Amino acid sequence: MINFSSRPPSVSVVMPVYNSEKFVSQAVQSILDQSFLDFEFIIIDDCSTDQSREILESFRDKKIKLVRQQNKTGQYVCRNIGMKLARGKYIAVMDADDISLPQRLEKQYAWLENNPETGICGTFIQIIPFQFRPIFITDPDLVKVAFISNNHCSHPSLMIRNELLKKYDLRYEETIIYAADFDLCVRALRYSKIQNIPEILVYYRNHSEQISTAKFSEQQMYADKIRINQLIENLSFKLIEIPVEQHLLLMRKLAISVSQKEDVMKWIDRIVKKNMETGFYDGNKLSWYLNQLANVCFSKNCTT
Repeated sequence: MINFSSRPPSVSVVMPVYNSEKFVSQAVQSILDQSFLDFEFIIIDDCSTDQSREILESFRDKKIKLVRQQNKTGQYVCRNIGMKLARGKYIAVMDADDISLPQRLEKQYAWLENNPETGICGTFIQIIPFQFRPIFITDPDLVKVAFISNNHCSHPSLMIRNELLKKYDLRYEETIIYAADFDLCVRALRYSKIQNIPEILVYYRNHSEQISTAKFSEQQMYADKIRINQLIENLSFKLIEIPVEQHLLLMRKLAISVSQKEDVMKWIDRIVKKNMETGFYDGNKLSWYLNQLANVCFSKNCTT
């Protein structure tokens, strides 16, 4: 039997917990039931006031490293604490209300071992209780392009190369309260590929208390800043050059009026030409993707 305390594990699973008594037991058990055994499970209790702490303490598995915050700090601070403690070659993201399927760690570990150019690996997910299965982009060059508009990975499905985080000092930006995962992936794309395994390995729970539901407006505000900042950081635009309102309509796939169509197509052309100077994105895929966004916006049939 392997003595996990004698050497760093291959994978560190990091999971923040705050008032998750309804779901946390199932989340923890889904990790303990993994087919892949060489992992540590770092759980950060962010001063829960319900029964979460007692539920966590009921698990006696030696793989679990339970950290209790003295003051509530928020999920991204907890994730950063967990990543700093992580000894694994890879760090698996986990949420206290989701379920990892039994072969998740095994398959993501193998994927990253076989694809050294990939720094972050996500998976397909199934949303519960609705049984909806979103389809994510799997082509890494197109994933890189698509992040210009939105987060194209499921955050709780990610496994991240620890070396990538350390080499480029990548952590969650704690001031981006509701979209730090989007921001982290965008910054990681400057140094490494992101890929999605086309297999459902996580059950993602949809409920009214989760951030993407309860804080949707605030999340979009932070996401908009990330969308604009990519034009500046990756394509060398100056803020004054960017038609911000127009760009955000395009990136969020909102209705664009007929009268705006010509200006939008000119803006797309400017983005493509700017990319020819910086070479940050695959040019053909960038052009294709932006035109796909435009077609969606125009199809909303908003008239003046």
